Amino acid sequence: MDFIRRRGLLFVSVLLFAVSLFIRYRIRGWFNWDMYWMQGWYLHLYQDGWKGLADPSFSNYPPAYLYLLWFSTLFSRWLGPLISLKIIPTAFDFISMYVVFLMARMRYKDDVPYLLAAVFFILPTVMVNSSAWGQIDSMYTSFLLVCAYLLLKEKPFWALLAFGVAFSFKAQSIFLLPFLGIMFLKRKIAGYHFLVIPLVYVLLAFPAVLIGRSWGSILDLYVGQVDQFRDLAKNAPNLYMFIPNVYYDVGLKIGLALFAVCMAVWAWISWRSKVALTPGRIMLMALTSLALVPFLLPKMHDRYFYPADVFSFAAMLFNPEMWFVPLLYQLSSGLAYTIFLFKMPVVLVQIGAIINTFTVIYVVWKQLASLREPKPSKIVGVVETQ
Repeated sequence: MDFIRRRGLLFVSVLLFAVSLFIRYRIRGWFNWDMYWMQGWYLHLYQDGWKGLADPSFSNYPPAYLYLLWFSTLFSRWLGPLISLKIIPTAFDFISMYVVFLMARMRYKDDVPYLLAAVFFILPTVMVNSSAWGQIDSMYTSFLLVCAYLLLKEKPFWALLAFGVAFSFKAQSIFLLPFLGIMFLKRKIAGYHFLVIPLVYVLLAFPAVLIGRSWGSILDLYVGQVDQFRDLAKNAPNLYMFIPNVYYDVGLKIGLALFAVCMAVWAWISWRSKVALTPGRIMLMALTSLALVPFLLPKMHDRYFYPADVFSFAAMLFNPEMWFVPLLYQLSSGLAYTIFLFKMPVVLVQIGAIINTFTVIYVVWKQLASLREPKPSKIVGVVETQ
C-alpha cells in the first residue's frame, strides 16, 4: 500500500497496460474479410518457405512486411495463421508506446510518462487496428513516430532513415511528406537526407530480389495500388463520403486540385513563419500534415487516419490543451471502422466525417495560430522544452 501511495501513477500505468493486454488477448480471434486474404499469404509462405517471397502475385504488400510474415510461419507449431497475422502489427504497438514514453519524458517529470504511454497503448483504434483487424498500419506509423522523435532530437539523417523504413512498409507514410518538406525549407533537414528514403526501400527489397523476385514488381508495387478501387471514399471519414460515386471522375479531378492548392497554401504559411520551432510546434505541424492529406485527398480508406490518431496523442503531449483532439480522432476513426468490421450503416462513417471535419479545422487553426505566438505558454509541473 505504501508503494501505491508513493508511486500511484506508476501503479495505474501498470494496471492500464495489463488491461490492454487482456483486451488484446480477448479480441485476437476476431475474423474479417481482410484476414481471409491475408491468411492466404501466410499459407503460401508456409507451404513454399522463403522461396515463396520470389512470387510477386500472391500479395500486394511490400517485401519488408512479407519477410516478417514468412518469419512467423517458422512458429506455426505454436501460432496459427490468424494469430501470426495479428501478433506482427501488435509488436509494433510496443515500439509506438515506447516512443510516446520518450516524447512524454521530454515534457513531464516523475511517473507521468509511464501513465501517458499506458493510455496510448489502450486507445481503442490502436488496439483494434492491430490486435483485432490485423492490419499493418501500426508498422509504418511507429516509424513515422520514430522519425518525428528524431527530428525533435535534431537528428535529421536518422529521422529520414526511419521514414524510409516506414515507406518500405506502406505507401501511406507519404502523408508525412508535406511536413518533412517544410522542415527541409526551414533548413532542419538537408536535401541529401531525402536520398536515404529510396535507398532504404531498395535495401529492404534486395533480399526478395536475391531470392528471385523482379525489381519491376517491387518498384511498381505502390503505383499499382492507386487504381485498385474506383471510390471517392472507401469508408474514409472525410467529406467525399457525401458525394455519390457516379461523380467519381469529376470528383477525383476537383479533389486533387483542391488538395494541391490547400496543401501549397498551408505549406507556404508554415514555411514563412519566423517563430522558433519548439517541440510543440513541430508535433503540431506533423499532426496537421497527417490530418490534412487524407482529409483532402479522394480515394482514401477507413484506416488512413490511423497516423492522425497516433500523432494527435503525441502532439497532445506537448500541447495538453488539445486533450480532446485524440478523443475526437478515436470517435471519428472508430465510427469508420464499424462499417467494415461490423457491417454497420454507412451513416455512422458520415457522422465520423462530420466530427473529423471540425477536428481538422481545429487542428489547422491551432497549428497556424501557434506560428503567431511569441513563445509557448508555461505549464506548471512540466519540463521546459524551449
